[in-house]
Amino acid sequence: MASARDQQGATSVIQLVLVAPALLAMIMAIVQFGLVAHARNVAEQAAQEGAATARRFDGTTAAAEADALKYLTLLGSHTLKNRTAVAHRGPESASVTVTGDVLSLLPGIKLHVEEAAAGPVERYVAPSGESANSEGAGGGN
Repeated sequence: MASARDQQGATSVIQLVLVAPALLAMIMAIVQFGLVAHARNVAEQAAQEGAATARRFDGTTAAAEADALKYLTLLGSHTLKNRTAVAHRGPESASVTVTGDVLSLLPGIKLHVEEAAAGPVERYVAPSGESANSEGAGGGN
């Protein structure tokens, strides 16, 4: 009887040795997925903050990039590593792209996040009935 118990105990230890690493890897993969989702949200919010700055009437690309990076710092410097913010501003639209590497829990895996936000630039547009060279609302009478 004692040998049957010893054999059952040995079988249980072998099963634990085989199952525990797989279970631990699955748990780490779930946590890694959460970190990637959080990093994407952080990058998207930073891009939106930068785009809001770039879209302003007096906005610049340098200010937009600085605001996006400042927002990333406020949300936590450990979420995204090697982060960059690149802004583009044209006469009608502005955009900001934020990129970075996600903190990795799984060895040998490097995850990269890239999120962008864009929108129209604030500018004066003459009403459709008003010509570009008119002298004002009361001009011509």
